[in-house]
Amino acid sequence: MNLLRLSIQQTLGQIGMQTQNASADMRSPRGQLSIEQHPAQMDFHSEPGELRIDSSAAWAALGSGPHMEWMNSIYSQAPGIALQGIARIVENGNRMAQIHNPRNAFAELAQNAFSNESSVQYVGPASNMNVKIQYEAKPAVTNIEARKADIQYTPMKPEIRYNPGRVDIYMRQMNSIDIQVTTYDWYK
Repeated sequence: MNLLRLSIQQTLGQIGMQTQNASADMRSPRGQLSIEQHPAQMDFHSEPGELRIDSSAAWAALGSGPHMEWMNSIYSQAPGIALQGIARIVENGNRMAQIHNPRNAFAELAQNAFSNESSVQYVGPASNMNVKIQYEAKPAVTNIEARKADIQYTPMKPEIRYNPGRVDIYMRQMNSIDIQVTTYDWYK
């Protein structure tokens, strides 16, 4: 018996793709920078200090000071000298009253009567502190005027080159359907 046979064969379609990536080339040249700094304006001013030297005590110690001061120093010693003279007279009187002393009191007093010792101080005490020094420093006046820096910058445009990508799509294999009717012998 002859039968008909239907045979269907299908071929799938295949799509092919070929790509090329995009690329970018960038280059940025340096900008031009100019910096100019003017020096600051500076003004310094200092007044001279004051030096004071007082040597009046040194001159008085040497006996060469002003005449009135010298006379006042001698005059101020007069009460003390008078008291010392009275004390010496009392001491001499007490010595003469010592009759139990075997030495001759009048001879001793006569020897001391012509001594050249003066109790008046015509010069002052010698000291390294007689000269007084005083120094007064004056402050320095400082005036500084700062100047700003002059900065100039010129930027440069970047150089950009872009290469676009590409996609190629094509049919690698076409799709197809093959339908055939054939005879088929069952007993064969």
